[in-house]
This record gives sequence, structure tokens and C-alpha cells, in this order.
Amino acid sequence: MADSCFQCGAELVAPPALCASCGAVQPFRADLSLFTVAGLSETYDLDVQTLRTQVFALQKGLHPDRFAHAEPTARRYSLEWSTRLNEALATLRDPLKRADYLLRCQGVDALGEQVKVADPELLMTQMIYRERLENIMAARDLPGMEALRQEVDKAVTKVVQRLKELLAILPCTELEAAGSAVRELQFLDKLVGEIGRSEESLQNV
Repeated sequence: MADSCFQCGAELVAPPALCASCGAVQPFRADLSLFTVAGLSETYDLDVQTLRTQVFALQKGLHPDRFAHAEPTARRYSLEWSTRLNEALATLRDPLKRADYLLRCQGVDALGEQVKVADPELLMTQMIYRERLENIMAARDLPGMEALRQEVDKAVTKVVQRLKELLAILPCTELEAAGSAVRELQFLDKLVGEIGRSEESLQNV
């Protein structure tokens, strides 16, 4: 990363989008990680509120309206940085997307179409949960739906905690286990959505 402002020559500190000395928006760097763009250390165990606060403050400083009368190059830089900040917020605030991103940074596509779920325990868990959801819907059992939702929420919490442990030190050395956990979290994340839609459907009948 360039260590000085292209305009005034002052030393740049993270996040690198704006010069703290002269306020100039810096040339966009597509090679920087989402963590660096947001001015945060690379970690899975991320405080989402800190992320939001940091990104919103940066977005305010980089808002294209502030550069409406600037040179075309500065306007382009502000738009590029703002777009990348939006991507950082959308990716890093989500436990599943954050874990997937960290693994992708190590060249591991845990959720790619070519990846086959070979974990028989996970496959069996998927079958059991889906069968329970179907039975609850057939019986129009709202209390049962709520109980299932709470159970799945706890399962999500457990997987996220496992990922915090597996990704505590980066780069990750247990890529296979981390990839498996990411795939499990993806399934549970989808299941939470299905339960929410099913619950709403039962309530509206």
C-alpha cells in the first residue's frame, strides 16, 4: 500500500481512502482487502457495531456529493471507494459471508458449485431438519415452529463459535474443518430463512 498522500506527500494511515492531512481522496486500490478498506484488523471475531461505525464515518467523508465540484478523477476515486465500502459492510457484517471471504483470501472456495458435501452427519442433519419443518407445516404447529427456530438459532451460534476458534489465527491452518463449518452455517442460514417464511405463512392463515 502506498504510504504517502499523492497530493501533499503526508504519511497515510489506515484506512487509506482519505489523507488525514490535506483531506484528498486517494487513488483507489482494488487489491486492498475489505478489512483494510474499512480500516480494521483482519479477524473473524469482528464487532459488527464497530464495523458499522467505521464504515459509516468513512462513507460520510467519501460521499460523492462532497466531490461534486472536484476534478473528475477525484469524483471517480470517491465513487470507487464508496462502492468498495458498501461491499465491505455487506460482506463483513454477516458471519457466513465473512468466513467465506476469509477462506477465499486463502484460495479456498468452500461454497463453490464444484464442492461436494461429503459429510454424512451434515447430510443427515439436513434431512432431519427439513422433515421436521414439513411435519410442523402440515400440522400447522406454531409452538413447534417456534421451538424449531430456537433450536436452529442455537445451532447457528455453535457453528459461529467453532469458526471463531478455527479462524482465530490467520492464515487458517485447518482449512478443511473451516470449509466444512462454513457449509454447515450456509445450510443453517438458509433454514432460518425457511423457518421465518413458514412461520409467517402459518400466522397469516
